[in-house]
Amino acid sequence: MRRVPATVTLALVCVGGTGCSTWTSDEVSAHVGTYEATGEGGDGALLEGTVRLEDGCLFVEASTGERFLAYFPDDEVEWSGRGLRYGGSTYGSGDSIALGGGTSNATRPVPSDCRERFEALTQWIVAPSG
Repeated sequence: MRRVPATVTLALVCVGGTGCSTWTSDEVSAHVGTYEATGEGGDGALLEGTVRLEDGCLFVEASTGERFLAYFPDDEVEWSGRGLRYGGSTYGSGDSIALGGGTSNATRPVPSDCRERFEALTQWIVAPSG
């Protein structure tokens, strides 16, 4: 009988959707841009689009076709086998999303799963909810 390592078994359970509700913050930051929110922030603009998950990188594609790397307040976002958990909802690839906030001239660290193909995308800073 051949033994399967526990990590492979766990990965198969996650892919099958029978477990793995929330991953660690390190795993969130591999897929999604995050930042430490200070203050209340504003939502001077609205990004409406479709969540895309390609090669492990989550970004938002607007109806114009422009793509944005969205950066969420780190204490307001989680990642699970089903996708991004934010604002009481879970978003997977192909789901519609609306995010208050705005673009940033500052360059934030790009999530590790986005560096190869998506680091040149415009950064969208999601306004904190509080």
